[in-house]
Amino acid sequence: MTKRTLTFILTGLLIVFDLSGCEQSPPENVTQWPLVEKCDLHHEVCTAQMDDASVTLKISPHPIPIAKPLGIEVSLNNLAAQKVELDISGVNMYMGYNRVTLTSTKPDYFVGTSMLAFCTTQKMQWQITLIIHLPEGKQIQIPFHLETSNRS
Repeated sequence: MTKRTLTFILTGLLIVFDLSGCEQSPPENVTQWPLVEKCDLHHEVCTAQMDDASVTLKISPHPIPIAKPLGIEVSLNNLAAQKVELDISGVNMYMGYNRVTLTSTKPDYFVGTSMLAFCTTQKMQWQITLIIHLPEGKQIQIPFHLETSNRS
């Protein structure tokens, strides 16, 4: 097989399987808000805002411990949520599936519990994503950044 033929075949495969990009855009019914990075969940409540809607996330206790129960509180402003979930995923290491459905205790206020898995990595990067299910099957995803350390 010549180099030109091989190049032609590989180019065709890239087009057919759309392997030319690494990032996937979210489905049409999902709105992805920007990553909330400039807030330290270890010490404060973090708020994300888009237009006239805002979402506040509080995780306790402070600082956030590893492998211990966490209290989750979410407040919504100008969003009509049918369900709110919290998803915790490892950024620098796969840590398994960790998603919980929060309970509405009063209008626009959701609570629940979760836990960060123990990791042997000295510093662990986490993405905490709030998944807000809206009417008509629409969804908002709001990612927050968290870093933990297993220093004694």
